[in-house]
Amino acid sequence: MPRKRDTTTCRHCRGKLPENASFCPWCGERQIQEKTELKVPRPRQLPSGSWFARVTVAGERVPVTAKTEAEYYAAARAIKAGLVETASKPKPLLLSTAIDKYIDSRRGSVSPSTIASYQKQKRLYFQGLMNTNIHDITADMIQIQIQGMLKKPGSGGKPLSAKTVLNEYGFIASVLKYNGADIDLSRVSLPTLQASSYAILTDEEQARLIRAAVGDPCELPILFALWLGLRRSEILALKREDFDFAHASVRISRALVNDEHGELVEKGTKTSESARTVAAPPYILEKVRACPPGPLFSGHHPGYILKRLHELCAREGLPAVRLHDLRHINASVGLKLGVPDKYMMERGGWSNKDTMVYRYQHTYDTQKAAADAAINAHFESILTPAPPSINGKKGNENGNENSGAADTNGYSA
Repeated sequence: MPRKRDTTTCRHCRGKLPENASFCPWCGERQIQEKTELKVPRPRQLPSGSWFARVTVAGERVPVTAKTEAEYYAAARAIKAGLVETASKPKPLLLSTAIDKYIDSRRGSVSPSTIASYQKQKRLYFQGLMNTNIHDITADMIQIQIQGMLKKPGSGGKPLSAKTVLNEYGFIASVLKYNGADIDLSRVSLPTLQASSYAILTDEEQARLIRAAVGDPCELPILFALWLGLRRSEILALKREDFDFAHASVRISRALVNDEHGELVEKGTKTSESARTVAAPPYILEKVRACPPGPLFSGHHPGYILKRLHELCAREGLPAVRLHDLRHINASVGLKLGVPDKYMMERGGWSNKDTMVYRYQHTYDTQKAAADAAINAHFESILTPAPPSINGKKGNENGNENSGAADTNGYSA
Protein backbone atom coordinates (compact mmCIF):
# COMPACT_ATOMS: atom_id res chain seq x y z
CA MET A 1 0.00 0.00 0.00
CA PRO A 2 1.55 3.37 -1.01
CA ARG A 3 2.57 5.66 1.83
CA LYS A 4 0.45 8.80 2.25
CA ARG A 5 2.37 11.97 1.35
CA ASP A 6 3.33 14.24 4.25
CA THR A 7 1.60 17.61 3.74
CA THR A 8 3.24 19.40 6.71
CA THR A 9 6.66 19.81 5.06
CA CYS A 10 7.72 21.22 1.70
CA ARG A 11 8.06 18.58 -0.96
CA HIS A 12 11.16 20.38 -2.30
CA CYS A 13 13.16 21.89 0.61
CA ARG A 14 11.52 19.93 3.46
CA GLY A 15 10.84 23.14 5.36
CA LYS A 16 7.86 23.27 7.72
CA LEU A 17 4.70 24.53 6.00
CA PRO A 18 1.81 26.56 7.42
CA GLU A 19 -1.56 24.76 7.34
CA ASN A 20 -3.16 24.53 3.85
CA ALA A 21 -0.22 26.37 2.26
CA SER A 22 -0.22 26.55 -1.53
CA PHE A 23 3.40 27.81 -1.70
CA CYS A 24 6.43 27.12 0.53
CA PRO A 25 7.40 30.26 2.54
CA TRP A 26 11.09 29.10 2.45
CA CYS A 27 11.66 28.15 -1.20
CA GLY A 28 8.53 29.48 -2.89
CA GLU A 29 7.67 26.23 -4.71
CA ARG A 30 4.01 25.35 -5.40
CA GLN A 31 2.74 22.60 -3.13
CA ILE A 32 -0.63 21.74 -4.81
CA GLN A 33 -0.58 20.47 -8.38
CA GLU A 34 -3.16 21.87 -10.80
CA LYS A 35 -5.67 19.24 -11.78
CA THR A 36 -5.79 18.23 -15.43
CA GLU A 37 -9.11 17.86 -17.22
CA LEU A 38 -10.50 14.34 -16.89
CA LYS A 39 -10.64 12.38 -20.13
CA VAL A 40 -13.98 10.83 -21.05
CA PRO A 41 -15.14 9.02 -24.23
CA ARG A 42 -16.43 11.07 -27.13
CA PRO A 43 -20.25 10.66 -27.30
CA ARG A 44 -22.41 9.80 -30.28
CA GLN A 45 -25.77 11.37 -31.07
CA LEU A 46 -28.78 9.04 -30.90
CA PRO A 47 -31.73 9.25 -33.34
CA SER A 48 -33.67 10.94 -30.52
CA GLY A 49 -31.13 13.79 -30.52
CA SER A 50 -29.57 12.90 -27.15
CA TRP A 51 -25.82 12.30 -26.69
CA PHE A 52 -24.64 8.97 -25.35
CA ALA A 53 -21.46 7.11 -24.35
CA ARG A 54 -20.25 4.71 -21.67
CA VAL A 55 -17.74 5.97 -19.10
CA THR A 56 -15.45 3.49 -17.36
CA VAL A 57 -15.53 3.94 -13.58
CA ALA A 58 -13.81 1.45 -11.25
CA GLY A 59 -13.75 -1.15 -14.01
CA GLU A 60 -17.45 -0.78 -14.87
CA ARG A 61 -18.84 0.87 -17.99
CA VAL A 62 -21.47 3.39 -16.89
CA PRO A 63 -23.97 4.67 -19.52
CA VAL A 64 -24.25 8.47 -19.69
CA THR A 65 -26.99 10.21 -21.67
CA ALA A 66 -27.61 13.96 -21.94
CA LYS A 67 -29.72 16.31 -24.06
CA THR A 68 -26.71 18.26 -25.39
CA GLU A 69 -23.08 17.42 -26.04
CA ALA A 70 -21.90 19.97 -23.47
CA GLU A 71 -24.20 18.50 -20.81
CA TYR A 72 -22.85 15.05 -21.60
CA TYR A 73 -19.22 16.11 -21.02
CA ALA A 74 -20.15 17.82 -17.74
CA ALA A 75 -22.04 14.76 -16.49
CA ALA A 76 -19.40 12.30 -17.69
CA ARG A 77 -16.52 14.16 -15.99
CA ALA A 78 -18.52 14.47 -12.78
CA ILE A 79 -19.10 10.71 -12.78
CA LYS A 80 -15.47 10.05 -13.67
CA ALA A 81 -14.30 12.24 -10.78
CA GLY A 82 -16.62 10.47 -8.35
CA LEU A 83 -18.70 13.59 -7.72
CA VAL A 84 -21.87 11.82 -8.84
CA GLU A 85 -22.89 8.48 -7.43
CA THR A 86 -23.64 5.99 -10.20
CA ALA A 87 -26.19 3.23 -10.06
CA SER A 88 -24.77 -0.15 -9.19
CA LYS A 89 -24.34 -2.62 -12.01
CA PRO A 90 -27.52 -4.67 -12.48
CA LYS A 91 -27.39 -8.30 -11.46
CA PRO A 92 -26.86 -10.82 -14.28
CA LEU A 93 -30.10 -12.16 -15.74
CA LEU A 94 -30.18 -14.77 -18.51
CA LEU A 95 -32.58 -14.11 -21.38
CA SER A 96 -34.38 -17.41 -20.75
CA THR A 97 -35.01 -16.38 -17.12
CA ALA A 98 -36.03 -12.88 -18.21
CA ILE A 99 -38.65 -14.41 -20.54
CA ASP A 100 -40.05 -16.49 -17.67
CA LYS A 101 -40.34 -13.36 -15.52
CA TYR A 102 -42.13 -11.53 -18.33
CA ILE A 103 -44.55 -14.41 -18.91
CA ASP A 104 -45.36 -14.64 -15.19
CA SER A 105 -46.10 -10.90 -15.13
CA ARG A 106 -48.65 -11.33 -17.94
CA ARG A 107 -50.57 -14.27 -16.51
CA GLY A 108 -54.16 -13.33 -15.78
CA SER A 109 -54.05 -10.22 -17.95
CA VAL A 110 -53.74 -11.91 -21.36
CA SER A 111 -55.41 -14.90 -22.99
CA PRO A 112 -54.15 -18.42 -22.16
CA SER A 113 -53.45 -18.80 -25.89
CA THR A 114 -51.16 -15.76 -25.72
CA ILE A 115 -49.22 -17.35 -22.84
CA ALA A 116 -48.96 -20.50 -24.95
CA SER A 117 -47.58 -18.46 -27.87
CA TYR A 118 -44.98 -16.88 -25.52
CA GLN A 119 -43.84 -20.35 -24.46
CA LYS A 120 -43.60 -21.41 -28.09
CA GLN A 121 -41.56 -18.33 -28.97
CA LYS A 122 -39.14 -19.11 -26.16
CA ARG A 123 -38.67 -22.68 -27.45
CA LEU A 124 -38.16 -21.82 -31.11
CA TYR A 125 -36.54 -18.41 -31.55
CA PHE A 126 -33.51 -16.38 -30.39
CA GLN A 127 -31.95 -19.60 -29.12
CA GLY A 128 -28.44 -18.17 -29.58
CA LEU A 129 -29.11 -15.62 -26.81
CA MET A 130 -31.04 -17.70 -24.27
CA ASN A 131 -28.00 -18.24 -22.02
CA THR A 132 -26.74 -14.65 -22.40
CA ASN A 133 -27.00 -11.98 -19.71
CA ILE A 134 -29.56 -9.49 -21.00
CA HIS A 135 -27.34 -6.59 -19.84
CA ASP A 136 -24.61 -7.85 -22.18
CA ILE A 137 -26.90 -8.21 -25.21
CA THR A 138 -26.24 -5.64 -27.94
CA ALA A 139 -28.19 -4.51 -30.99
CA ASP A 140 -25.65 -6.30 -33.20
CA MET A 141 -26.27 -9.59 -31.38
CA ILE A 142 -30.03 -9.22 -31.94
CA GLN A 143 -29.42 -8.36 -35.61
CA ILE A 144 -27.45 -11.59 -36.09
CA GLN A 145 -30.35 -13.59 -34.66
CA ILE A 146 -32.83 -11.85 -36.98
CA GLN A 147 -30.68 -12.53 -40.04
CA GLY A 148 -30.52 -16.19 -39.04
CA MET A 149 -34.31 -16.35 -38.64
CA LEU A 150 -34.83 -14.91 -42.14
CA LYS A 151 -32.75 -17.78 -43.56
CA LYS A 152 -34.22 -20.48 -41.32
CA PRO A 153 -36.96 -22.65 -42.90
CA GLY A 154 -40.28 -22.73 -41.11
CA SER A 155 -42.59 -25.70 -40.56
CA GLY A 156 -43.57 -25.69 -44.24
CA GLY A 157 -39.96 -25.76 -45.44
CA LYS A 158 -40.08 -22.12 -46.57
CA PRO A 159 -38.12 -19.27 -44.92
CA LEU A 160 -39.88 -17.59 -42.02
CA SER A 161 -42.12 -14.74 -43.12
CA ALA A 162 -41.35 -11.13 -42.30
CA LYS A 163 -44.48 -11.07 -40.12
CA THR A 164 -43.21 -13.99 -38.02
CA VAL A 165 -39.78 -12.40 -37.60
CA LEU A 166 -41.34 -9.06 -36.61
CA ASN A 167 -43.58 -10.81 -34.06
CA GLU A 168 -40.64 -12.64 -32.48
CA TYR A 169 -38.51 -9.49 -32.36
CA GLY A 170 -41.38 -7.56 -30.78
CA PHE A 171 -41.71 -10.21 -28.10
CA ILE A 172 -37.98 -10.17 -27.25
CA ALA A 173 -37.93 -6.35 -27.28
CA SER A 174 -40.80 -6.32 -24.77
CA VAL A 175 -38.96 -8.83 -22.56
CA LEU A 176 -35.76 -6.75 -22.57
CA LYS A 177 -37.64 -3.54 -21.82
CA TYR A 178 -39.62 -5.13 -18.99
CA ASN A 179 -36.43 -6.41 -17.35
CA GLY A 180 -34.59 -3.08 -17.65
CA ALA A 181 -32.00 -3.98 -20.29
CA ASP A 182 -30.20 -0.86 -21.61
CA ILE A 183 -30.06 -1.51 -25.37
CA ASP A 184 -30.32 0.96 -28.23
CA LEU A 185 -32.81 -1.01 -30.36
CA SER A 186 -33.05 1.82 -32.92
CA ARG A 187 -29.98 0.30 -34.57
CA VAL A 188 -31.78 -2.98 -35.32
CA SER A 189 -32.80 -3.36 -38.98
CA LEU A 190 -36.10 -5.19 -39.45
CA PRO A 191 -37.61 -6.82 -42.57
CA THR A 192 -40.42 -5.09 -44.45
CA LEU A 193 -43.85 -6.52 -43.76
CA GLN A 194 -45.49 -7.84 -46.92
CA ALA A 195 -49.25 -8.05 -47.40
CA SER A 196 -50.57 -11.53 -46.59
CA SER A 197 -52.31 -13.44 -49.35
CA TYR A 198 -55.82 -14.71 -48.73
CA ALA A 199 -57.95 -16.82 -51.06
CA ILE A 200 -61.14 -15.00 -52.01
CA LEU A 201 -63.90 -17.25 -53.32
CA THR A 202 -66.28 -15.90 -55.94
CA ASP A 203 -70.03 -15.95 -55.34
CA GLU A 204 -70.31 -19.17 -57.34
CA GLU A 205 -67.43 -20.79 -55.43
CA GLN A 206 -68.97 -19.79 -52.09
CA ALA A 207 -72.24 -21.46 -53.10
CA ARG A 208 -70.37 -24.61 -54.17
CA LEU A 209 -68.59 -24.79 -50.81
CA ILE A 210 -71.84 -24.34 -48.85
CA ARG A 211 -73.57 -27.10 -50.87
CA ALA A 212 -70.55 -29.41 -50.60
CA ALA A 213 -70.54 -29.04 -46.80
CA VAL A 214 -74.14 -30.26 -46.37
CA GLY A 215 -74.12 -33.23 -44.00
CA ASP A 216 -70.40 -32.91 -43.26
CA PRO A 217 -69.32 -33.14 -39.57
CA CYS A 218 -67.84 -29.66 -39.95
CA GLU A 219 -70.72 -28.09 -41.86
CA LEU A 220 -71.75 -25.75 -39.04
CA PRO A 221 -68.21 -24.46 -38.28
CA ILE A 222 -67.76 -23.71 -42.00
CA LEU A 223 -71.10 -21.88 -42.16
CA PHE A 224 -70.34 -19.94 -38.97
CA ALA A 225 -67.02 -18.73 -40.39
CA LEU A 226 -68.18 -17.98 -43.96
CA TRP A 227 -71.76 -16.78 -43.42
CA LEU A 228 -71.55 -15.23 -39.94
CA GLY A 229 -67.84 -14.23 -40.00
CA LEU A 230 -66.98 -15.85 -36.65
CA ARG A 231 -63.47 -16.57 -35.35
CA ARG A 232 -62.40 -20.17 -34.75
CA SER A 233 -62.23 -19.62 -30.97
CA GLU A 234 -65.82 -18.27 -31.03
CA ILE A 235 -67.03 -21.22 -33.13
CA LEU A 236 -65.51 -23.75 -30.74
CA ALA A 237 -67.31 -22.13 -27.79
CA LEU A 238 -70.75 -21.95 -29.42
CA LYS A 239 -73.60 -23.90 -27.84
CA ARG A 240 -77.13 -24.53 -29.05
CA GLU A 241 -78.33 -22.41 -26.13
CA ASP A 242 -76.57 -19.35 -27.60
CA PHE A 243 -79.12 -19.26 -30.45
CA ASP A 244 -82.33 -17.30 -30.01
CA PHE A 245 -84.75 -18.94 -32.43
CA ALA A 246 -87.56 -16.50 -31.65
CA HIS A 247 -85.44 -13.48 -32.61
CA ALA A 248 -83.31 -15.27 -35.24
CA SER A 249 -79.97 -14.37 -33.67
CA VAL A 250 -76.91 -15.83 -31.97
CA ARG A 251 -75.07 -14.40 -28.98
CA ILE A 252 -71.24 -14.46 -29.06
CA SER A 253 -70.00 -14.14 -25.46
CA ARG A 254 -67.02 -16.47 -24.98
CA ALA A 255 -64.19 -18.31 -26.73
CA LEU A 256 -62.26 -21.57 -26.44
CA VAL A 257 -58.47 -21.37 -26.83
CA ASN A 258 -55.48 -23.64 -26.21
CA ASP A 259 -53.48 -22.94 -23.06
CA GLU A 260 -49.73 -23.49 -22.63
CA HIS A 261 -50.36 -27.21 -22.01
CA GLY A 262 -52.36 -27.63 -25.22
CA GLU A 263 -55.68 -27.96 -23.37
CA LEU A 264 -58.81 -26.10 -24.49
CA VAL A 265 -59.91 -23.55 -21.90
CA GLU A 266 -62.82 -21.14 -21.92
CA LYS A 267 -62.25 -17.39 -21.74
CA GLY A 268 -64.00 -14.17 -22.62
CA THR A 269 -64.13 -12.83 -26.16
CA LYS A 270 -61.00 -11.39 -27.77
CA THR A 271 -62.05 -7.78 -27.09
CA SER A 272 -65.07 -6.14 -25.46
CA GLU A 273 -66.38 -5.35 -28.97
CA SER A 274 -66.18 -9.06 -29.83
CA ALA A 275 -69.07 -9.79 -27.44
CA ARG A 276 -71.99 -9.25 -29.80
CA THR A 277 -75.27 -10.52 -31.19
CA VAL A 278 -75.39 -11.53 -34.87
CA ALA A 279 -78.52 -12.10 -36.94
CA ALA A 280 -78.82 -15.77 -37.90
CA PRO A 281 -80.53 -16.73 -41.20
CA PRO A 282 -83.20 -19.48 -41.38
CA TYR A 283 -80.77 -21.71 -43.34
CA ILE A 284 -78.43 -21.89 -40.32
CA LEU A 285 -81.15 -21.79 -37.65
CA GLU A 286 -82.83 -24.93 -39.00
CA LYS A 287 -79.55 -26.85 -38.90
CA VAL A 288 -78.82 -25.69 -35.34
CA ARG A 289 -82.35 -26.52 -34.20
CA ALA A 290 -81.73 -30.15 -35.15
CA CYS A 291 -78.67 -30.34 -32.86
CA PRO A 292 -78.79 -31.58 -29.25
CA PRO A 293 -78.22 -29.11 -26.37
CA GLY A 294 -74.61 -28.23 -25.56
CA PRO A 295 -71.53 -27.50 -27.69
CA LEU A 296 -72.16 -27.48 -31.44
CA PHE A 297 -68.67 -28.78 -32.20
CA SER A 298 -67.18 -31.48 -29.99
CA GLY A 299 -65.66 -34.92 -30.26
CA HIS A 300 -62.91 -33.82 -32.66
CA HIS A 301 -59.65 -31.89 -32.40
CA PRO A 302 -60.08 -28.26 -33.57
CA GLY A 303 -57.62 -28.99 -36.39
CA TYR A 304 -60.17 -31.43 -37.82
CA ILE A 305 -62.22 -28.48 -39.13
CA LEU A 306 -59.34 -27.30 -41.32
CA LYS A 307 -58.69 -30.86 -42.52
CA ARG A 308 -62.32 -31.31 -43.62
CA LEU A 309 -62.38 -27.84 -45.21
CA HIS A 310 -59.31 -28.65 -47.32
CA GLU A 311 -60.80 -32.01 -48.34
CA LEU A 312 -64.04 -30.33 -49.44
CA CYS A 313 -62.14 -27.69 -51.44
CA ALA A 314 -60.01 -30.34 -53.14
CA ARG A 315 -63.09 -32.41 -54.01
CA GLU A 316 -64.88 -29.39 -55.51
CA GLY A 317 -61.82 -27.97 -57.26
CA LEU A 318 -61.85 -24.84 -55.08
CA PRO A 319 -58.84 -22.85 -53.79
CA ALA A 320 -57.49 -24.37 -50.57
CA VAL A 321 -58.88 -21.77 -48.17
CA ARG A 322 -58.16 -21.78 -44.46
CA LEU A 323 -60.91 -21.44 -41.85
CA HIS A 324 -59.83 -17.89 -41.04
CA ASP A 325 -59.90 -17.09 -44.78
CA LEU A 326 -63.66 -17.61 -44.59
CA ARG A 327 -63.87 -14.74 -42.08
CA HIS A 328 -61.90 -12.60 -44.56
CA ILE A 329 -64.37 -13.56 -47.30
CA ASN A 330 -67.29 -12.51 -45.08
CA ALA A 331 -65.71 -9.09 -44.55
CA SER A 332 -65.03 -8.78 -48.29
CA VAL A 333 -68.67 -9.59 -49.09
CA GLY A 334 -69.67 -6.71 -46.83
CA LEU A 335 -67.31 -4.41 -48.74
CA LYS A 336 -68.69 -5.59 -52.09
CA LEU A 337 -72.29 -4.99 -50.95
CA GLY A 338 -71.44 -1.53 -49.62
CA VAL A 339 -72.28 -2.31 -45.98
CA PRO A 340 -71.16 0.70 -43.86
CA ASP A 341 -67.97 0.13 -41.87
CA LYS A 342 -69.67 0.65 -38.50
CA TYR A 343 -72.15 -2.17 -39.13
CA MET A 344 -69.43 -4.50 -40.41
CA MET A 345 -67.29 -3.77 -37.34
CA GLU A 346 -70.19 -4.61 -35.02
CA ARG A 347 -71.07 -7.75 -36.96
CA GLY A 348 -67.49 -9.03 -37.07
CA GLY A 349 -66.50 -7.89 -33.59
CA TRP A 350 -63.61 -5.66 -34.68
CA SER A 351 -62.49 -2.95 -32.29
CA ASN A 352 -60.30 -1.22 -34.87
CA LYS A 353 -61.52 -0.02 -38.26
CA ASP A 354 -58.03 -0.17 -39.81
CA THR A 355 -57.77 -3.86 -38.92
CA MET A 356 -61.03 -4.62 -40.68
CA VAL A 357 -60.36 -2.47 -43.76
CA TYR A 358 -56.69 -3.21 -44.39
CA ARG A 359 -56.41 -6.80 -43.16
CA TYR A 360 -59.82 -8.37 -43.73
CA GLN A 361 -61.61 -6.62 -46.56
CA HIS A 362 -60.30 -7.62 -50.00
CA THR A 363 -61.43 -6.66 -53.48
CA TYR A 364 -63.17 -9.01 -55.91
CA ASP A 365 -61.67 -9.30 -59.38
CA THR A 366 -65.02 -8.44 -61.03
CA GLN A 367 -65.41 -5.26 -58.96
CA LYS A 368 -61.79 -4.32 -59.63
CA ALA A 369 -62.31 -4.88 -63.36
CA ALA A 370 -65.38 -2.61 -63.32
CA ALA A 371 -63.38 0.13 -61.57
CA ASP A 372 -60.50 -0.26 -64.05
CA ALA A 373 -62.88 -0.09 -67.00
CA ALA A 374 -64.54 3.08 -65.67
CA ILE A 375 -61.19 4.86 -65.18
CA ASN A 376 -59.90 3.77 -68.60
CA ALA A 377 -63.13 4.94 -70.26
CA HIS A 378 -62.74 8.34 -68.60
CA PHE A 379 -59.29 8.95 -70.05
CA GLU A 380 -60.31 7.61 -73.44
CA SER A 381 -63.28 9.98 -73.48
CA ILE A 382 -61.23 13.10 -72.75
CA LEU A 383 -58.94 12.25 -75.67
CA THR A 384 -61.89 11.90 -78.09
CA PRO A 385 -62.60 15.14 -80.03
CA ALA A 386 -65.86 16.80 -78.99
CA PRO A 387 -68.70 16.63 -81.61
CA PRO A 388 -69.80 19.78 -83.45
CA SER A 389 -71.86 22.22 -81.40
CA ILE A 390 -75.62 22.36 -81.82
CA ASN A 391 -77.28 25.73 -81.23
CA GLY A 392 -74.08 27.01 -79.71
CA LYS A 393 -73.86 24.16 -77.19
CA LYS A 394 -71.43 21.27 -77.12
CA GLY A 395 -73.01 17.85 -76.95
CA ASN A 396 -73.47 14.49 -78.61
CA GLU A 397 -75.56 13.82 -81.69
CA ASN A 398 -78.68 13.69 -79.53
CA GLY A 399 -77.94 17.09 -78.01
CA ASN A 400 -77.14 15.71 -74.55
CA GLU A 401 -74.48 17.62 -72.65
CA ASN A 402 -73.51 14.52 -70.60
CA SER A 403 -72.59 11.70 -72.92
CA GLY A 404 -71.59 9.33 -70.10
CA ALA A 405 -74.02 6.96 -68.46
CA ALA A 406 -73.68 5.54 -64.95
CA ASP A 407 -73.81 1.76 -64.63
CA THR A 408 -75.43 -0.12 -61.78
CA ASN A 409 -72.24 -0.02 -59.74
CA GLY A 410 -72.04 3.76 -59.81
CA TYR A 411 -69.18 3.81 -62.31
CA SER A 412 -69.57 6.03 -65.36
CA ALA A 413 -68.48 4.78 -68.77
